[in-house]
Amino acid sequence: MARIDDFKESFRLATEDLKKANLHRLAKLAGAEIELKNERVHVRLPLLKTLFVIHIGDEVDVVTEGSSQEVSLPAKILLCHYLLSASSEPDRGELITFREIPDGHFYFDAFQRRARDPFLQTFGSKPELFRSCARELGAAPVDIGDIGMAFRVLPRIDIQLALWQGDDELPPEASLLFDASIQHRLPTEDIAVLSGMLVYKLMGIAHSRQHRA
Repeated sequence: MARIDDFKESFRLATEDLKKANLHRLAKLAGAEIELKNERVHVRLPLLKTLFVIHIGDEVDVVTEGSSQEVSLPAKILLCHYLLSASSEPDRGELITFREIPDGHFYFDAFQRRARDPFLQTFGSKPELFRSCARELGAAPVDIGDIGMAFRVLPRIDIQLALWQGDDELPPEASLLFDASIQHRLPTEDIAVLSGMLVYKLMGIAHSRQHRA
């Protein structure tokens, strides 16, 4: 229960910050769409190919565009933090691991359990399944690992997933990589959450394919 309370408080703090923020400036920096309607500001952001809307007025909420499905608290917090952290920082063209992100070592074990381990367990022996599921999310191939794919997870954030297939002597291996600018675009804990969302989205695609087969 304490964890849920933590999520609720984190979301509450983010909504208070949004009410006081220069939303037009943040939306522009975040690559979001913004409109004023019915005395509320509406900010639209795509996350993993799904469009979300942050409604900001006396109250703040995050909904899925065109859907009544409730948005999870971690996703709401992530989207609010992404908007609040919007920066003019350009891409650096330098890839880093999660451990190299400031404070990444504090969340590293959780990051491994949430993102890297389930990715490797699902796709380590099925590289072509990874490739095809990644393409369904609009990923582009990159020259890293035996199979590397780059995902535009938010308008200003890419995550690269790399898979090494292994051989008779070495087991499969995997890595998640980020442009070094990500440390200016999301808090470290949210980067771990976002990475897990990407991996579980891919796992969901793989699972649905297996059920259709």
